[in-house]
Amino acid sequence: MRLFTLFFVLIFANSCTSQHGLTPEQQAHLEQLKGNFVFVEGGTFVMGKRGIPQASSVHEVTLDSYSISKYETTFKDFDLYTTTNGLDSIANRSKDYKDMGPNFGAAFMTWFAARDYCIWLGKQLQLPIDLPTEAQWEYAARSRGLDVQHATDNGEIVGSHTVKRNYNGSTVEVGSYPPNPLGIYDMSGGRPEWVRDYAKAYNEKPRVNPVQDTVYMSKNKIVRGWHTLSNSVYGRGIRAPEFDKDIVGFRCVCNQKIAIN
Repeated sequence: MRLFTLFFVLIFANSCTSQHGLTPEQQAHLEQLKGNFVFVEGGTFVMGKRGIPQASSVHEVTLDSYSISKYETTFKDFDLYTTTNGLDSIANRSKDYKDMGPNFGAAFMTWFAARDYCIWLGKQLQLPIDLPTEAQWEYAARSRGLDVQHATDNGEIVGSHTVKRNYNGSTVEVGSYPPNPLGIYDMSGGRPEWVRDYAKAYNEKPRVNPVQDTVYMSKNKIVRGWHTLSNSVYGRGIRAPEFDKDIVGFRCVCNQKIAIN
């Protein structure tokens, strides 16, 4: 009986290793994702902008330091997650975008799937990784709170962005255009991106590391980075967290106060 039990345990352990073990190529991909995080030194900034719908209640926000991915999560990145967890590839469901390659920003996932990916990535890298809060997203897009309209190298969508694009991330691979001064790509002109917060109007009270993790009046989640001809770093949109039929993508943050080694 003991021999049979030992045999069963060994078979079970081997099956788990086979299911959850990563190939050398997948391990290398994870290391690449780890190296893609950009350290953002914390500080205090004024979030929002007067005259921008849904963002006009400007307020002071103080954030701890964190790191954020310099690139939006790609189809290739997301496929690493789905493959190792036995899930359907999100690219297989994107029938209208079959011409998009593995290095295009992933889209068509729910908020839940986006957050699951970030948490899964954190477990693989043993780091506290999650979706960015709305405040973290804006602070990084504005290169630590700069008074700019767009998250580009010069704060504009002309000059370095003269090549015509449709500004929803479906015409070019991630990182095809110059980054903002922090070295982060496509926060303007790429995919609109899921963030962690539930939808709620700003108020004018100062906040420290704010996150709207509970439902206020709406179960919708905030989406940031919609392209507008002006002030794209301030615009706010909403989507139901179950919605997966849109071009919304995402990137992850690491909530560690020191740079990732």
